[in-house]
Amino acid sequence: MEDTKKVEKEQESSETSLSDGRRREFQGIVSLMITILAIIWPLYHLYTTYFGMPDTLIHRSIHLTFALTLIFILLPPSKKLKKSRLFLRLDMVLVVMSVIVGLYIIQNAEVFIERAGLPILADYIYGSIGIVLVIEATRRVLGLALPIVAVVFLVYAYTGEYWPLIFSHAGNDHGQIISSLFLSLDGIFGVALGVSSTILIIFILMAYFLMATGSGNFFMNLAMALIGWVRGGPAKMAVVSSGLFGSITGSAAANVVSTGAITIPMMKRLGYSPKVAGAVEATASTGAQLVPPIMGAAAFVMAETLGIPYSQVVIAAIVPAILFFISLLIMVDLEAAKKNLAGVPRKEAPSFIKTIREGWFHALPLLLLFYLLLVVDYSPARAGFFAIVLAIVINIINKKNRLSIKQFFKVLEKGAIGTMEIAIACACAGIIIGSFALTGLGPRMSSILIELSQGYLLPLLILAMIAAIIMGMSLPTIVIYMVLAVLVAPTLVDLGVIPIAAHLFVFYFGVLSAIVPPVAFAAFYGAGIAGSDPMKTSFTAFRLSTCALIIPFMFVYQPSLLTIGSTSEILLSIVTAVIGIASITIGIQGYIFSKITTWKRLLVFACGILLIDANFITSIIGIVLLALLILHEYRYNRQSQNKNENYNYSYHLKEVR
Repeated sequence: MEDTKKVEKEQESSETSLSDGRRREFQGIVSLMITILAIIWPLYHLYTTYFGMPDTLIHRSIHLTFALTLIFILLPPSKKLKKSRLFLRLDMVLVVMSVIVGLYIIQNAEVFIERAGLPILADYIYGSIGIVLVIEATRRVLGLALPIVAVVFLVYAYTGEYWPLIFSHAGNDHGQIISSLFLSLDGIFGVALGVSSTILIIFILMAYFLMATGSGNFFMNLAMALIGWVRGGPAKMAVVSSGLFGSITGSAAANVVSTGAITIPMMKRLGYSPKVAGAVEATASTGAQLVPPIMGAAAFVMAETLGIPYSQVVIAAIVPAILFFISLLIMVDLEAAKKNLAGVPRKEAPSFIKTIREGWFHALPLLLLFYLLLVVDYSPARAGFFAIVLAIVINIINKKNRLSIKQFFKVLEKGAIGTMEIAIACACAGIIIGSFALTGLGPRMSSILIELSQGYLLPLLILAMIAAIIMGMSLPTIVIYMVLAVLVAPTLVDLGVIPIAAHLFVFYFGVLSAIVPPVAFAAFYGAGIAGSDPMKTSFTAFRLSTCALIIPFMFVYQPSLLTIGSTSEILLSIVTAVIGIASITIGIQGYIFSKITTWKRLLVFACGILLIDANFITSIIGIVLLALLILHEYRYNRQSQNKNENYNYSYHLKEVR
């Protein structure tokens, strides 16, 4: 019970990016008005999801206006100015300006189409104010990195003729930039904000409702009942529970501080070093962004970008996500074996049967979601809507954890606050993507990348990996994906990569950048809970995720891992991939039944490389070599144990005599 209360307390304080003390606190009627505003926003989206949306530009404008308004009310320009009345008044001016700009778009949405490319003076004024408001709101929520990138691309759009020849373009006047970024669906109100306003807010609400109604605790108890008691149980429990929890939240940070509040202290108590405990949770929580349905919010944008059903993205992502968690489970199992770490005592682990019997209904909303998405082929937003409705109905029936009216509205408020970060990131990303379209940078970058890679696929994949990891040090996952989807993914497709494989490739490395030093923010969160050194924790997380860095290369060269191809090809590729990942993991950890020598580590690692490609000959060679090595180690280990037993027996006889 203490652990459950602790995780709920952690969730309460860390569910949004506003948990670091920056958020303004209000009292009385002002606080009530802000709460009402935050509740109206998600209610509007629930209503439009079921009954239908207004005009696209109007709908996205309403979504952005709510986000801007809440950001300027709740977040001061800096933490130091949190209590400044002067800046509160100035922020109220920004709130009014946000509302006025939103109303201007709503009133003139139809006219914008008629005068596309021919803005009037009012368009210049409101467009300029809107762009500045988006950039400033992004700075307050996400820091300087993304706004700086947006400003650089704005400057680039204006000053194209002054750049080096390879990057130069004709340049754009203010009217062209305002028309593209503010008066159309190509810039701020583009695909990213469209996904945020139609899908992401629904899934964020679904995540908060599931957590508030007890689903998080159910998944945690289920993971502990399944594997908490085996060798290295707490670490494996962290992997499984984080995968289940993170597949709903889609946030590595929220995942670390929520599930980590239980799993990290438990790992430390049973013998894991603080840096390993923090690293395991950080790696699992980051990998959870690769798991459907939310996939770090990028899955929805990916479906829109590729022009394919969302269900197709989900199906393609399932096997790579499973491979990630298999590799991590093997890694932590061998880590536990090396250090002889036991699991949670059986008496402390909950009963699996009892857990299922008492909480099976918590899984129904997710099962309904997948059924509606993959079988009935509902849109993601409507599927999420009905999953929310089912979660509410179940909660009303379930007396044990029934939400009060006040708690219900609190969940809506949290959903609104939780949507702010992703909404403003999508709007700011629209500035960057719109600048690509204006300047023609996308096609130009493709030619540059092909020239750098000399037309070879592997060097280009490595360049894409490096770009994603560097960008991931400061940008949200969805922004990284959107930028690389424009700059890099088309180049990969030009070199023969299947489109969905190209887009998943850049997405994967955008996600994994959260645990790659030196700026591994997910590992830093884990280190904070574990009380360990952040850099040591991040390097440990990087080691644990080594196999994960190989998986994207695997599905680029083997599209059958994305369930593309015949059934026999898919099954063969999955089998060889699992064995290959296990082999590489053994090589990294240097342990089978006991520690192995360096040359054996290199050999088993080589076996794994041979198994990455589903080629029949290389797979047979890899499997045979791996089997022989494991058999040799098994016999050697048994012989060593027998010698030790004989030695101990002989020594005991001498002592008796």
